[in-house]
Amino acid sequence: MKATEEIMGDMHQEPQIVFENVVKYFGDVAAVQKMNLSIQKGEFIAIMGSSGCGKTTTLRMLAGMETPTEGEIRLNGERINELKPSERNTPMVWQSLALFPFLNVIENVEFGLKMRGIETGERRRRALEWLSRMEIEEFADRSIDQLSGGQRQRVALARALVTEPPVLLLDEPLSALDANLVVRMQGVLSRLQKELGITFVYVTHSQSEAFAMADRVVIMSKGVIEQIGTPQEVYRKPASQFVANFVGSNNILSGSLQSMDGSSVTIDTEIGLVQANLPVDRACLQGSHLGLVISADAMSLSVDDDSSNSSRTHINQTHADQPSDNQFRCRLISEEFVGAMVTLLVETDSGFELRIQLFQKELDQIGFSESASNNGTFLWVSWSRESVYILP
Repeated sequence: MKATEEIMGDMHQEPQIVFENVVKYFGDVAAVQKMNLSIQKGEFIAIMGSSGCGKTTTLRMLAGMETPTEGEIRLNGERINELKPSERNTPMVWQSLALFPFLNVIENVEFGLKMRGIETGERRRRALEWLSRMEIEEFADRSIDQLSGGQRQRVALARALVTEPPVLLLDEPLSALDANLVVRMQGVLSRLQKELGITFVYVTHSQSEAFAMADRVVIMSKGVIEQIGTPQEVYRKPASQFVANFVGSNNILSGSLQSMDGSSVTIDTEIGLVQANLPVDRACLQGSHLGLVISADAMSLSVDDDSSNSSRTHINQTHADQPSDNQFRCRLISEEFVGAMVTLLVETDSGFELRIQLFQKELDQIGFSESASNNGTFLWVSWSRESVYILP
């Protein structure tokens, strides 16, 4: 991923790709609504959203497979609304890969060069060079059905990149791969994008893929862009309740402003009074209802071994040294183990459910277990004022 300073510097340049007031209807259904999006040359953009949000339609319009109903799409300053896909030089790597089963590996990679009239020797040389870069040169003469899923993915990438396009479009290219291959291909894609310096526009429903690779992430819902920002911005400072629900394991509370002093605010919520830092933009405090976001990994958990307030053992050592401006008693509902991390679903005395993410080793250190909690051990969830984000 590019450094943030480099990306911000690029923003002063003329965008390579521009969507200006783009609308796309299918019959009476608006798949994309008034999209305004600028993408810089050499940027890795990930477009995320649930099924039907308009992300694939956006990619297809950029590729030339769909025509906008309204608005304009520009590539390097040129309007491309009416250009055919072959006239844009924006190849796409499909979810299904769309390799030709009647051609072997190297013939698949050569195909785009052949369509451009490149002579046999030159296109063979360039195809072999890309197979080598993708570390699959030894499979050049194999048929497609003799390859593994990861090998086919590399063939599809080589076929798309052999023509050295200025923009590469990727439509959920890793969705059919096993989990271990997904992680490896993420590394391959990130390395290639850095080395080539070309623009990647990547559509996915996977938050982990988008956050691992992209310079900026676009979150869409019902054809509308909800937020554009770096992965850190989108994760820590969601622009709306939809984004907060969509990304991460966020806890979302609603409430009303109780009081305010020089550095903090007190908000009356479903679980009681919650302390938060006074936001820089105080406009978010206006209105009768406020939305609060506390990330599950920003929470600390402690245990009362004797069901009183006198003996508490912290489980989340990461946050145990932070001031507990907010602390609520709760009981365990469920425990989900995912690798090194554990997600605990707890219920406060008021009946509100919260999610907490901890390392398994932190739970193991004190012998925490679901059975112990069910036997009357109190849990106390806490977080600092700095961990509370007030939605715009």
